[in-house]
Amino acid sequence: MIRILLVLVACVLIGCSSAKPPPPTPPPIATAQRSASQAAKLTDAGNWSAAARAWQTALDDYRLLNDRRNEALALHNLAEAKGQLGDFTGAAALFEQAAALHSTLKLDQEWWKDQLALLQIEAKADRTNDLARRFDQLQADAGKLPPGRLQALYLNERGLWFSRTGDFDKAGADFKAAAQLFATAHDSVGEATVASNEALLFERQNKPELAAERWTSALNRFQAIPNPLGIAISMRGRGRTLLAAGKDLTEAEDLLRRAARNFKTLKEEKELSETIQLLRQALEKNGKSFNPSEI
Repeated sequence: MIRILLVLVACVLIGCSSAKPPPPTPPPIATAQRSASQAAKLTDAGNWSAAARAWQTALDDYRLLNDRRNEALALHNLAEAKGQLGDFTGAAALFEQAAALHSTLKLDQEWWKDQLALLQIEAKADRTNDLARRFDQLQADAGKLPPGRLQALYLNERGLWFSRTGDFDKAGADFKAAAQLFATAHDSVGEATVASNEALLFERQNKPELAAERWTSALNRFQAIPNPLGIAISMRGRGRTLLAAGKDLTEAEDLLRRAARNFKTLKEEKELSETIQLLRQALEKNGKSFNPSEI
């Protein structure tokens, strides 16, 4: 009886209630969320054609809801899928739409992600004039970026631009600064990416020995993540630099063959074609013939 009275007193003092179930999600919102969830899974799987269709559906769903923040997110992700499919013009247009919407919403970090994606798309499409103009436009705002991952990404892209235009000292400085920022942020993918870009920089400077060492560093970093595409690119990079230096041709042949196999498995046809050409050169220098069945 005493226990019952104590419980009753407690109920009076603090109130007794059972947890109410959350209200059901309205069907239009649930539909949009399902579309975006499915699109994200397809993106993670690298199924870019299906991901593009799914992100378009999610975009339409969020527009029906006038959910502008998620509309911008869907635009960005749809643009990424288009870019992966090689539709650089379509991707750039979508990234521009996302950037305009993020600017309206005053979402500065998301706006910067759009700008970085545009830099990458314009580089892939060899739109040199657009790339130069965008760097000029971003120069003032870039100085306001706080130290962190976004600044590291910007410096990495600018380093690639300087490398492309032959300003190797500035490229090296940007890559070094980006690597330090990625390390501070514990971003292993960023560190591995910068290592591979530094290796490419050494190749452009006709320093194959330094390039080969840096490709080894990039390979080790990509293996630790692990990142299969980065592994294949680094294998090819080291093989290419050994081939250019005329040293360790047996190792060069082995690396290029394994890289080709990996690109074939990953269905990276452009990368595979480039790697097979290098492998043919290595085989010729080793007095061998190319056998497609070995790939």
